[in-house]
Amino acid sequence: MLQPVDDGMLQSQIGNEENTKKNLITPLLQTRWPGENSIIMEYPASDGRITVDEYGMAHRGRARKIDYLLLHNTNLPLALVEAKGRDHAASEGYQQAIDYAKRLDVPFAYATNGDDLIEHDMLSGLNREMKLADFPTRDELWNRYVRQKGMSKKQANDYSYPYYQTATGKTPRYYQRIIVNKAMEAIQRGQRKLLIVSATGTGKTFEAFQIIWRFWKTGIAKRTLFLADRSILVDQTMREDFAPFGEHMVKFDNSRIDTAHEIYLGIYQQFVTTKDGEVRKHYKQFPRDFFDLVVVDECHRSSADQDSSWHEILDYFDSAIKIGMTATPKEDSDPTKSNIAYFGDPIYTYSLKQGIEDGYLAPYKVVVPELDIDRDGYTPSKETTDVDGNPIEIKLYEQKDFDRQIIVQDRRELVAKRIAEYMRVNDMRFGKTIVFCESIEHAHAMQRLLENENADLVAEDYRYCMSITADDDEGKAQLDNFITNKMKYPVIAVTSKLMSTGVNAKTCELIVLDRSIGSMTEFKQIIGRGTRVVEHYKVGGEEKSKMYFTILDFRANYRKFNDPSFDGDPVDVMNVPEGKPMPKPPIKPSNPPETGHIPEPNRRMAKVAGVEVSIVGEAVKYMDTDGHLVEQNLTSCIRNNIVSQYETYDAFQAAWELNKHKSQMASDLLLGDDWGTNFKTRYGYDVDPFDIICCFAYQMDPPMSREHRARRASMQRFIDHEWHTDDQRTLLHLLLDAYVVSGFESLRNLDTLDLPQFRAAGFKKLKAVKAFGGKRGYYDMLDAVENALYLKD
Repeated sequence: MLQPVDDGMLQSQIGNEENTKKNLITPLLQTRWPGENSIIMEYPASDGRITVDEYGMAHRGRARKIDYLLLHNTNLPLALVEAKGRDHAASEGYQQAIDYAKRLDVPFAYATNGDDLIEHDMLSGLNREMKLADFPTRDELWNRYVRQKGMSKKQANDYSYPYYQTATGKTPRYYQRIIVNKAMEAIQRGQRKLLIVSATGTGKTFEAFQIIWRFWKTGIAKRTLFLADRSILVDQTMREDFAPFGEHMVKFDNSRIDTAHEIYLGIYQQFVTTKDGEVRKHYKQFPRDFFDLVVVDECHRSSADQDSSWHEILDYFDSAIKIGMTATPKEDSDPTKSNIAYFGDPIYTYSLKQGIEDGYLAPYKVVVPELDIDRDGYTPSKETTDVDGNPIEIKLYEQKDFDRQIIVQDRRELVAKRIAEYMRVNDMRFGKTIVFCESIEHAHAMQRLLENENADLVAEDYRYCMSITADDDEGKAQLDNFITNKMKYPVIAVTSKLMSTGVNAKTCELIVLDRSIGSMTEFKQIIGRGTRVVEHYKVGGEEKSKMYFTILDFRANYRKFNDPSFDGDPVDVMNVPEGKPMPKPPIKPSNPPETGHIPEPNRRMAKVAGVEVSIVGEAVKYMDTDGHLVEQNLTSCIRNNIVSQYETYDAFQAAWELNKHKSQMASDLLLGDDWGTNFKTRYGYDVDPFDIICCFAYQMDPPMSREHRARRASMQRFIDHEWHTDDQRTLLHLLLDAYVVSGFESLRNLDTLDLPQFRAAGFKKLKAVKAFGGKRGYYDMLDAVENALYLKD
C-alpha cells in the first residue's frame, strides 16, 4: 500500500475521519452506551432532496447523515455526535452538530475529533469542553435530561415509552418522532388542546397512531375517539396504520352503541343525523367522560366551526384531551373557523417546503399555458347569441368569469386538447391525473371532451376517464380504484371539489387546474394530492415510480406559490385588527353530506361557440433550492444542485478529496449520466468530471484537460517518491497515459492492464497486479493516485 507524499497530499490513517471513528470514537461510545440499539451510525436525517431536470428526469441528492445518534430506551434520541478526523479540530464540527440537534430536536449535541470533545446543551444553551474519555453515559445523560425538564418518575417513564415498530421495521421519521414527543410534553404540562400541522403526504395518520398508541399504553388515554369526515378514510386507517390495535378497535355505528372497546373511529356524520326533521345526537349515548382523548383528522375542515354539529361533539366530551391534525391551519376570513382559535398555536409544524427539502415529498414543476382569451378577455359582439339562440350580456368577460358566468366551448375544447397532448408527448397516457374544474357541470363536460381526445384508450376501457364528483355515484364508486397503486383504471379523474382533500392518491403524476382557486387552504390541499413519493410500484405488470409531479395550470394559480402564506407560519385569524368588525359566518346547510360538498345552485350559464381561441405561450417553472418557483433550465438546475451542497470551490474540493466514490459523486452533482453527453460536448471529451464541475459551477475557466492534470509537477513528485519501486513507477506512468485517453474509472477494470503498452513494457496483467502486492494493493494504489490527481499544486 502506498504511503502519502506529505501531510498535505493524502490523509494519514490517524487523521482520516473514518479511521478516527473506527479506532477511537466508536469503541468509546459502545463502552459508555451499551446495548444493541443504543447507537445508530450514519443516521439518515433525510432521504435526499429530489430534483427534476427539464427532460423530466428525477434525481435524488445526498441524504443528510449524522455520524452518531445516541438513544435512550431503544428509540428516544438523546444525543448526537459529529465526528472529525484527528487532523481537524473538534470545533469544526460544533456548529453542524448544533444545527442537526436543533433540526431533530435532540437535547445534547457533541463534536469530537477523537480526543477533544465539545458539548452543547440545547436545553440550557450552555457548552463545555472536555475530552472524549469524559463522554457521559446513557444513564447520566438521561437523568440530567429528566432533571432539567422537571419530570416526575411517571412522566419520565411515559415520555420514554417506545414507539410501535411495525413488522417491516417502520419507525417514525425524525419529524414524526418530534410530533409524538411534543404531544406528550404538552399533555404533561397540562395542555388539553393541541394542534399539529403536517404537510399532506408526510404521514399524519401514522403520527396520530403513534400518539394514541403511547397514550393508550401509558394509561394517559384509556379510551380514544378518532374523528374523520369520510368513511373511506376511516376504513383505510383501520386497515393500515391503526391495524395494530386489532380487537381493541371498533368503527362507530350509530345503530348500536358499543362501550366495550378502547379505540373508536368514526365520521362526524354518524354522530349527528337528521331523520324526518328530527336531529339525533348519537354521541350523547356515551357518558361525557367516556373518552380520554379525541383526535380530529383534517381539522382544517368544518370540524372547528363554532356553529357546526361537529363542534358539539368536541364540546360534549369536554374532559377529553383534544388533538387537531391538519396540513393547512385555517386562515379563513371567518374567525369562527379558525383552528388556531380552537386548538391553540401548533405544537409543531412540518411544512411542504421542509418535506421536499428532506426528500420525503415529491417536488413539482408547473406548466402554465397562456390562452389569448384569458390574457385579453372576451367581449361578444352585439349580435352574439348563445348556442340556443338566446341573447347574452355584452361585457368584457375575463379569465375568472369563464365557466362561472359564461361557457366558451372553444376554450374548453382547447384545454382538453392540451391536456391530452401533454400526456401523450410526455409518455404519461397512463399516469394518474386529476383535473380540477370550476363546477360539477364543467367537470362532466370536460370528461366528455377528454374522452374524445383519448378515444382509443376509452374504447379499451370506458373507465379510462371518469367524473368523480359529489353527484356521480358511479364515479365515486371508482375513487378507491383511482387511488390504489395496483389498479390501472381510472387514469384521469375529473372533479370539481370532491377530490381536493382527504384523497390519498399516492401515484398522481399530473394535476390540472382549470379552476381559479381563491382559498389558500384549498390550494394547499389540492397541491397535496401530488406530493407523495412512490419509488417502486407495479401496475398491470409494469414497474413504475413516481418521484415528482407536474401541475398544468390554466388559471394562473401558480402565483400562490410565491405568497408568503403558502408555506409560512400559520395565522390566528381571531386576532382581528382594532376597528374592523368581526365577519359573520356564512349561512350553510345544517347537515352537509359526508363529502363536505355543498350542492351547487341550479343556474343557467350562457354558452357560446365559434370563438377563436389559441395558446399564445407556455412557461415552465421549477422549484429552486430555496423552494421558490422560478423559470429555470437544466443548466441553472444543475448549478444550483452543486452550489447548494458545496457553496465554494474549496468546500467542493475538500469533499471530493475525502470521497471514495468520486464517479458517483460527480454523477449525483451533475444530475445523472447526462453530463457524459451534454457537458462533454460543451467542455470537451478530454476533460474530467471534476474539472467540468469546477468550470460549470465555480467559473474556473478554462477547464483543465486530463493531459494537463496527469503531467503536473505534483503528479511527477508523487511517482518519483522514494517508496515506489522502479516497476511501480513504470506502471504509474502507463496508467496515467491510459487515464488521459479514457478517464479514471477505466483504470478500475483490470482488463486495462491487458492493453498493448503494458505488454510492450514487459507487464502482463498478473505481473502488473503483483507489482503492487496483489489486487488489494492495486486498488489502494488507484485510490492514492486518484487523490493525488486532484490536489492543488
